[in-house]
Amino acid sequence: MTSTARSGTRPARRVDLGRPFRWLWASTAASNAGDGVTRTLLPLLVVTHHPDPAAVAGLTAVNMLPWLLFALPAGVLVDRVDRRRIVLGSNLVRAAALLGAALVLADDRPLALLYALAFLLGIAETLADTAAPAMLPRLVDERHLERANGRLMAAQIVLNETAGPPVAGLLVGVTAAAALATGGVLYALAALLLFGLAPLVRPGREAAPGGAGGGVLRDIREGLGFVLGDRTLRLTLAASALYGLVFSATFSMLVLLSDRTLGLSETGYGLLLAAGSLGAVAGSWLAPRAAARVPTVRLARWSLVASGAAYAALGLGRHPVLAALALAANGVFMMGWNIPVMSLRQRLTPEDLQGRVMSVSRLCSWGTMPVGATLGGLLAEALSVPAVFVVCGAVLATGALLLLAPLREDHSAPGGWLAHTEPPAPRTPSPSTDRPPSDPPPHHDPLDKG
Repeated sequence: MTSTARSGTRPARRVDLGRPFRWLWASTAASNAGDGVTRTLLPLLVVTHHPDPAAVAGLTAVNMLPWLLFALPAGVLVDRVDRRRIVLGSNLVRAAALLGAALVLADDRPLALLYALAFLLGIAETLADTAAPAMLPRLVDERHLERANGRLMAAQIVLNETAGPPVAGLLVGVTAAAALATGGVLYALAALLLFGLAPLVRPGREAAPGGAGGGVLRDIREGLGFVLGDRTLRLTLAASALYGLVFSATFSMLVLLSDRTLGLSETGYGLLLAAGSLGAVAGSWLAPRAAARVPTVRLARWSLVASGAAYAALGLGRHPVLAALALAANGVFMMGWNIPVMSLRQRLTPEDLQGRVMSVSRLCSWGTMPVGATLGGLLAEALSVPAVFVVCGAVLATGALLLLAPLREDHSAPGGWLAHTEPPAPRTPSPSTDRPPSDPPPHHDPLDKG
């Protein structure tokens, strides 16, 4: 995969990521549309019949609980079983659960059943969201991982965070059963689209012989040991955990900033969120192109620093337009961190460890969010709501510089893709690995910016 193109040459055409990726993208788009509908729908169903803040908060906690309980075992399963089947099965489970709920919960909606539905959907999401990114390095040429991750994240932002909530609100206005059934149909479509990958994805390794419990714990230790033994993975995951804290602390206070400081109505708050989503969509397009010109670690580090500055600007500003611009900028910088770092982890991880490394990544990023939301509330009580954004922004920028400073771009590797401050530990190639881990990274083609 050596390129003879000179840096700065413009692409002649748009890069085609291949038919396997298109099937994965279509399935991911459908499942994200289902996520956007159900994540808005379930709280609405709880509020309608159980208008208690504790009940709504409990629903969110129950839905996120599987990430704390099952993230690491899910990574083991993803590394043992065909990843396509895991995503397909998770979508079928979600489709059946929602279609069944459309019948059972059409009239009476006991809180216990709503919690059970949220918990089941959370388990399926944990499995699907661990397996899908672990599939990507097998479906896409290594040079194009940033581009592929950017397109997947753009679909998530548009369908899950932007289009899904208003659609759910409209459907609930018709009937709750129609809203639940719509989510079920979207997940069924996501499962159906994955059949296009059937002849293209090799099965993973079979379950290890011996005791299931001992095997799972051994595999978890192996995954954690790999992450902790690689300084690049270790430090970028620590930075992700910090970002999770800052994001949840600020997002939990954003509605209060909108109401008390900016004086916006509910519609104005929705427009603020839309500004952040538009920035993230733009970032999902810009980040792969920036990664083609800037070494990965440098791009990720300064994106995180710039995101911290955007949070601080959000707290210091007092005008809605400035707040919208700060949120849009933060969306761009968030993608400037997420896309290169996700791609870097996929490159640094052997095929047979992809699931476990992804599960540790999700646990670090999402497991800190409940703590961050709590800290955001405490900080707002002690100081003020705008101070939460200023303090968190400063912490994020400083933490990014301190955590990622030990990493340097390895300019001997074309494109500066890899970053180490110490030689990586020797890795034993597995039969499922497409190329030996000791192989140098493929040349970073400057033509691939299309």
